[in-house]
This record gives sequence, C-alpha cells and structure tokens, in this order.
Amino acid sequence: MSGGNDLNPAAHPAVKHSPLQKRLYLASAVALFAGLIAAAIIYAMAPAPDSAVAMYSIADPRYQIELQRIGGNAAVLMAQLHQWFNGLWHGKTLAYTVAVLGALLSGACFFIAYFFADEEPQA
Repeated sequence: MSGGNDLNPAAHPAVKHSPLQKRLYLASAVALFAGLIAAAIIYAMAPAPDSAVAMYSIADPRYQIELQRIGGNAAVLMAQLHQWFNGLWHGKTLAYTVAVLGALLSGACFFIAYFFADEEPQA
C-alpha cells in the first residue's frame, strides 16, 4: 500500500542496473538522437517535389478509370497503397520515416532494457 512499484526492481532508484541494461539504455539514446539528426539532415537536403510526378500519378482520373476497368477496385486500391508506400522513401517524407523508425528502434531498446533485464545485477 505504499504506492510504489514493487513488481519491477528496476523502478526502484536504489537498485543498480546491470551492464547489459546500461548498454541497452545507451543504445536507446543513441538510436533516438541519430534518427532525429539524420531526419533533420534529410529534411534540410530534400529537393522540392517534382510537378511531373504529381501529374502522372494514380491521382489522374483517367488512369484510375482505366485501371478499374482492367483490374477492378482491388487493383486501384493496391496501386494507391503502392504509391503511398513508395512515397515514404522520397523527399521530405523520407525524413519523417527516418525519424519514426529511429524513435521505434529507441523505444524497442528501452523496452528491452526496462522489462527484460537481468533480475540481479552482477557485482
């Protein structure tokens, strides 16, 4: 009834972290900062969007009608999904993708260090 988290020994400030746990926390911080720095550099260096790409994309109604006639609604949906996924790896959206992937990697390292660390630190 003390309100403390007695289930996780890593939550108590007097408990020492194992060397593996320290390395995973460090890897978490490095992954976060490296991802954010890389995303900032990519965002600053990204070229302006090309108008020709937008003109000949899936958004063209004639292309959608022809694609629907040939392959049905599923083909149109898959073409839109493919274009969205392909768009994640170009220009400024690549910077957002790198930032999110860096944050996910950092969160995974932190999660592993916090919940799956050794029960007893090695002295």
